[in-house]
Amino acid sequence: MGTYRLERRLSHADVDFLGELKVAALLGLLEQAAVEASSAAGFDAARYARDGRIWIIRRTRLQRHRPVGGEQTIAVETAVMDFRRARSLRRYTVHHGSDLVADATTDWVYCDLQSGRPVRIPEALQHGLIGDAGPVMLGRAEALPSAGTGPPVAVQLTVQPSHLDHVTHVNNAVYAAYLEDAAFSLFAARQWPLERMLAAGGGLRIVSLDCEYLSDALAGQTLIVRTWLGDPRAFDAAPVTPPGRAQLLQTICRADESLVMRAATVWGWRRRPAVLGGVPPA
Repeated sequence: MGTYRLERRLSHADVDFLGELKVAALLGLLEQAAVEASSAAGFDAARYARDGRIWIIRRTRLQRHRPVGGEQTIAVETAVMDFRRARSLRRYTVHHGSDLVADATTDWVYCDLQSGRPVRIPEALQHGLIGDAGPVMLGRAEALPSAGTGPPVAVQLTVQPSHLDHVTHVNNAVYAAYLEDAAFSLFAARQWPLERMLAAGGGLRIVSLDCEYLSDALAGQTLIVRTWLGDPRAFDAAPVTPPGRAQLLQTICRADESLVMRAATVWGWRRRPAVLGGVPPA
Protein backbone atom coordinates (compact mmCIF):
# COMPACT_ATOMS: atom_id res chain seq x y z
CA MET A 1 0.00 0.00 0.00
CA GLY A 2 1.23 3.51 -0.74
CA THR A 3 0.14 6.76 0.87
CA TYR A 4 -3.15 6.91 2.76
CA ARG A 5 -5.07 10.19 3.01
CA LEU A 6 -7.43 11.23 5.80
CA GLU A 7 -9.42 14.46 5.59
CA ARG A 8 -11.01 16.00 8.65
CA ARG A 9 -12.99 19.16 9.35
CA LEU A 10 -11.71 20.49 12.66
CA SER A 11 -13.95 21.19 15.62
CA HIS A 12 -13.73 24.17 17.94
CA ALA A 13 -13.68 21.58 20.74
CA ASP A 14 -10.19 20.59 19.56
CA VAL A 15 -8.57 24.04 19.67
CA ASP A 16 -6.63 25.67 22.48
CA PHE A 17 -6.99 29.00 24.29
CA LEU A 18 -5.62 30.86 21.24
CA GLY A 19 -7.82 29.08 18.71
CA GLU A 20 -5.10 26.73 17.38
CA LEU A 21 -5.52 22.96 17.03
CA LYS A 22 -4.25 21.35 20.23
CA VAL A 23 -1.15 19.19 20.00
CA ALA A 24 -3.07 16.38 21.72
CA ALA A 25 -5.84 16.59 19.11
CA LEU A 26 -3.30 16.61 16.28
CA LEU A 27 -1.58 13.52 17.68
CA GLY A 28 -4.98 11.85 17.86
CA LEU A 29 -5.54 12.56 14.15
CA LEU A 30 -2.15 11.10 13.27
CA GLU A 31 -2.99 7.94 15.19
CA GLN A 32 -6.39 7.76 13.49
CA ALA A 33 -4.75 8.04 10.08
CA ALA A 34 -2.40 5.17 10.95
CA VAL A 35 -5.29 2.97 12.12
CA GLU A 36 -7.35 3.70 9.01
CA ALA A 37 -4.35 3.11 6.73
CA SER A 38 -3.81 -0.30 8.30
CA SER A 39 -7.51 -1.17 7.93
CA ALA A 40 -7.46 -0.10 4.28
CA ALA A 41 -4.53 -2.48 3.74
CA GLY A 42 -6.59 -5.39 5.14
CA PHE A 43 -5.28 -5.30 8.72
CA ASP A 44 -8.08 -3.94 10.90
CA ALA A 45 -8.74 -4.31 14.62
CA ALA A 46 -10.51 -7.67 14.18
CA ARG A 47 -7.52 -9.06 12.24
CA TYR A 48 -5.05 -7.99 14.92
CA ALA A 49 -7.32 -9.42 17.64
CA ARG A 50 -7.44 -12.80 15.85
CA ASP A 51 -3.65 -12.78 15.58
CA GLY A 52 -3.23 -11.69 19.21
CA ARG A 53 -1.15 -8.69 18.17
CA ILE A 54 -1.13 -4.94 18.74
CA TRP A 55 0.88 -1.91 17.60
CA ILE A 56 2.26 0.37 20.35
CA ILE A 57 3.93 3.74 19.76
CA ARG A 58 7.56 3.83 20.90
CA ARG A 59 8.46 7.36 19.77
CA THR A 60 6.72 10.35 18.20
CA ARG A 61 8.48 13.30 16.58
CA LEU A 62 6.30 16.23 15.46
CA GLN A 63 7.05 19.57 13.83
CA ARG A 64 4.30 22.19 13.47
CA HIS A 65 4.74 24.79 10.73
CA ARG A 66 1.59 26.92 10.81
CA PRO A 67 -1.57 27.11 12.95
CA VAL A 68 -4.96 25.74 11.96
CA GLY A 69 -8.19 25.97 13.90
CA GLY A 70 -11.88 25.25 14.18
CA GLU A 71 -13.96 24.74 11.01
CA GLN A 72 -10.88 24.41 8.82
CA THR A 73 -10.33 21.17 6.89
CA ILE A 74 -6.97 19.44 7.00
CA ALA A 75 -5.60 16.42 5.15
CA VAL A 76 -3.30 13.92 6.85
CA GLU A 77 -1.22 11.79 4.49
CA THR A 78 0.68 8.83 5.90
CA ALA A 79 2.89 6.01 4.65
CA VAL A 80 5.06 3.30 6.21
CA MET A 81 8.72 4.10 5.62
CA ASP A 82 10.56 1.02 6.95
CA PHE A 83 10.45 -2.22 8.91
CA ARG A 84 12.83 -3.65 11.43
CA ARG A 85 12.36 -6.95 13.28
CA ALA A 86 9.49 -5.70 15.46
CA ARG A 87 9.41 -1.99 14.60
CA SER A 88 8.06 0.17 11.81
CA LEU A 89 8.53 3.87 11.12
CA ARG A 90 5.49 5.70 9.76
CA ARG A 91 5.64 9.22 8.30
CA TYR A 92 2.87 11.85 8.21
CA THR A 93 2.33 15.20 6.53
CA VAL A 94 -0.57 17.49 7.38
CA HIS A 95 -1.85 20.13 4.95
CA HIS A 96 -4.49 22.83 4.91
CA GLY A 97 -5.00 23.40 1.22
CA SER A 98 -1.50 23.88 -0.20
CA ASP A 99 -0.04 24.96 3.17
CA LEU A 100 2.07 22.52 5.17
CA VAL A 101 0.66 22.46 8.70
CA ALA A 102 2.86 19.78 10.27
CA ASP A 103 4.98 16.75 9.60
CA ALA A 104 5.73 13.86 11.93
CA THR A 105 6.98 10.33 12.36
CA THR A 106 5.97 7.59 14.75
CA ASP A 107 8.07 4.54 15.54
CA TRP A 108 5.59 1.72 16.12
CA VAL A 109 6.40 -1.57 17.87
CA TYR A 110 4.54 -4.78 16.96
CA CYS A 111 3.68 -6.59 20.21
CA ASP A 112 1.97 -9.66 21.58
CA LEU A 113 -1.44 -8.58 22.86
CA GLN A 114 -1.24 -10.57 26.10
CA SER A 115 2.37 -10.13 27.18
CA GLY A 116 3.04 -6.74 25.59
CA ARG A 117 6.42 -8.03 24.40
CA PRO A 118 7.71 -7.16 20.89
CA VAL A 119 7.35 -9.88 18.25
CA ARG A 120 8.60 -10.19 14.69
CA ILE A 121 6.49 -8.48 12.03
CA PRO A 122 5.27 -11.16 9.59
CA GLU A 123 6.06 -10.80 5.88
CA ALA A 124 2.36 -10.67 4.95
CA LEU A 125 1.86 -7.66 7.17
CA GLN A 126 4.97 -5.96 5.82
CA HIS A 127 3.81 -6.48 2.25
CA GLY A 128 0.29 -5.28 3.06
CA LEU A 129 1.52 -2.03 4.59
CA ILE A 130 4.41 -1.16 2.29
CA GLY A 131 3.56 -3.04 -0.92
CA ASP A 132 6.30 -4.10 -3.31
CA ALA A 133 8.79 -1.49 -2.18
CA GLY A 134 10.75 -4.12 -0.26
CA PRO A 135 12.15 -3.95 3.27
CA VAL A 136 14.29 -0.96 4.19
CA MET A 137 15.79 0.11 7.50
CA LEU A 138 16.11 3.79 8.31
CA GLY A 139 18.17 5.29 11.09
CA ARG A 140 16.58 6.23 14.39
CA ALA A 141 17.18 9.33 16.50
CA GLU A 142 19.36 8.99 19.57
CA ALA A 143 17.71 8.54 22.96
CA LEU A 144 16.78 11.70 24.81
CA PRO A 145 18.52 12.54 28.11
CA SER A 146 16.85 11.51 31.35
CA ALA A 147 17.59 14.78 33.15
CA GLY A 148 18.45 18.37 32.41
CA THR A 149 20.77 20.86 34.10
CA GLY A 150 19.86 22.27 37.48
CA PRO A 151 16.70 21.75 39.53
CA PRO A 152 13.53 21.03 37.54
CA VAL A 153 10.01 22.25 38.14
CA ALA A 154 8.06 19.18 39.28
CA VAL A 155 4.33 18.56 38.96
CA GLN A 156 2.55 15.56 40.48
CA LEU A 157 -0.59 14.01 39.03
CA THR A 158 -2.66 10.85 39.25
CA VAL A 159 -3.62 8.77 36.22
CA GLN A 160 -7.41 8.85 35.89
CA PRO A 161 -9.70 6.39 34.07
CA SER A 162 -10.55 9.18 31.61
CA HIS A 163 -6.88 9.23 30.53
CA LEU A 164 -6.98 5.63 29.22
CA ASP A 165 -7.60 4.46 25.67
CA HIS A 166 -9.21 1.29 24.32
CA VAL A 167 -6.23 -0.87 25.36
CA THR A 168 -6.28 0.67 28.90
CA HIS A 169 -3.04 2.57 28.27
CA VAL A 170 -2.55 6.28 28.80
CA ASN A 171 -2.85 7.47 25.21
CA ASN A 172 0.08 9.32 23.61
CA ALA A 173 -2.16 12.36 23.14
CA VAL A 174 -2.89 12.43 26.88
CA TYR A 175 0.83 12.39 27.66
CA ALA A 176 1.14 15.51 25.47
CA ALA A 177 -1.43 17.23 27.70
CA TYR A 178 0.55 16.19 30.80
CA LEU A 179 3.70 17.73 29.30
CA GLU A 180 1.91 20.94 28.32
CA ASP A 181 0.39 21.50 31.74
CA ALA A 182 3.75 20.87 33.41
CA ALA A 183 5.44 23.30 31.01
CA PHE A 184 3.07 26.05 32.08
CA SER A 185 4.10 25.44 35.68
CA LEU A 186 7.68 26.23 34.63
CA PHE A 187 6.55 29.32 32.71
CA ALA A 188 4.67 30.52 35.78
CA ALA A 189 7.79 29.97 37.88
CA ARG A 190 9.58 32.25 35.41
CA GLN A 191 6.95 34.97 36.02
CA TRP A 192 4.95 34.23 32.86
CA PRO A 193 1.75 32.44 33.89
CA LEU A 194 -0.97 31.96 31.29
CA GLU A 195 -2.98 35.02 32.36
CA ARG A 196 0.06 37.26 31.85
CA MET A 197 0.70 35.76 28.41
CA LEU A 198 -2.88 36.41 27.35
CA ALA A 199 -2.67 39.98 28.65
CA ALA A 200 0.45 40.40 26.48
CA GLY A 201 -1.55 39.32 23.42
CA GLY A 202 -0.61 35.68 22.93
CA GLY A 203 1.00 32.65 24.47
CA LEU A 204 3.75 30.07 24.18
CA ARG A 205 2.69 27.06 22.12
CA ILE A 206 4.46 23.84 21.15
CA VAL A 207 6.08 24.04 17.71
CA SER A 208 8.03 20.78 17.94
CA LEU A 209 7.69 17.69 20.08
CA ASP A 210 9.88 14.59 20.51
CA CYS A 211 8.53 11.91 22.87
CA GLU A 212 9.99 8.54 23.84
CA TYR A 213 7.42 6.24 25.45
CA LEU A 214 9.30 3.82 27.72
CA SER A 215 6.59 2.08 29.75
CA ASP A 216 2.86 2.24 30.40
CA ALA A 217 1.36 4.16 33.29
CA LEU A 218 -1.70 2.58 34.90
CA ALA A 219 -4.88 4.09 36.31
CA GLY A 220 -4.42 5.20 39.90
CA GLN A 221 -0.64 5.57 39.65
CA THR A 222 1.03 8.76 40.83
CA LEU A 223 3.22 10.38 38.18
CA ILE A 224 5.81 13.12 38.53
CA VAL A 225 6.44 15.37 35.53
CA ARG A 226 9.79 17.17 35.72
CA THR A 227 10.60 20.07 33.41
CA TRP A 228 13.98 21.70 32.73
CA LEU A 229 14.49 24.88 30.73
CA GLY A 230 17.10 24.23 28.06
CA ASP A 231 18.27 27.85 27.73
CA PRO A 232 17.61 30.09 30.75
CA ARG A 233 18.36 33.15 28.59
CA ALA A 234 14.98 32.62 26.90
CA PHE A 235 13.44 34.47 29.85
CA ASP A 236 16.15 37.11 30.32
CA ALA A 237 13.85 39.84 28.96
CA ALA A 238 10.78 38.30 30.59
CA PRO A 239 10.06 41.17 33.02
CA VAL A 240 9.35 43.39 30.00
CA THR A 241 9.08 41.33 26.82
CA PRO A 242 7.20 38.05 26.37
CA PRO A 243 9.53 35.09 25.80
CA GLY A 244 9.64 34.38 22.07
CA ARG A 245 10.99 30.85 22.30
CA ALA A 246 11.71 28.19 24.90
CA GLN A 247 13.32 24.74 24.76
CA LEU A 248 12.31 22.23 27.40
CA LEU A 249 13.43 18.77 28.48
CA GLN A 250 10.78 16.80 30.35
CA THR A 251 10.46 13.42 31.98
CA ILE A 252 7.53 11.54 33.46
CA CYS A 253 8.20 8.93 36.11
CA ARG A 254 6.26 7.01 38.72
CA ALA A 255 6.53 7.62 42.45
CA ASP A 256 9.26 4.92 42.60
CA GLU A 257 11.25 6.94 40.00
CA SER A 258 10.83 4.35 37.21
CA LEU A 259 10.67 6.23 33.89
CA VAL A 260 7.48 6.36 31.85
CA MET A 261 8.67 8.75 29.14
CA ARG A 262 11.21 11.36 28.08
CA ALA A 263 10.39 14.37 25.91
CA ALA A 264 11.97 17.42 24.31
CA THR A 265 9.77 20.32 23.24
CA VAL A 266 10.33 23.65 21.54
CA TRP A 267 7.84 26.43 22.19
CA GLY A 268 7.20 29.54 20.11
CA TRP A 269 5.10 32.65 20.70
CA ARG A 270 1.70 32.75 19.00
CA ARG A 271 -0.39 35.90 18.84
CA ARG A 272 -4.09 35.89 19.68
CA PRO A 273 -6.37 36.15 16.65
CA ALA A 274 -8.21 39.40 16.11
CA VAL A 275 -11.55 37.53 15.98
CA LEU A 276 -12.73 35.27 18.77
CA GLY A 277 -12.95 31.79 17.28
CA GLY A 278 -10.42 32.66 14.59
CA VAL A 279 -7.00 31.13 13.94
CA PRO A 280 -3.79 32.67 15.31
CA PRO A 281 -1.71 34.38 12.62
CA ALA A 282 1.22 32.35 11.29
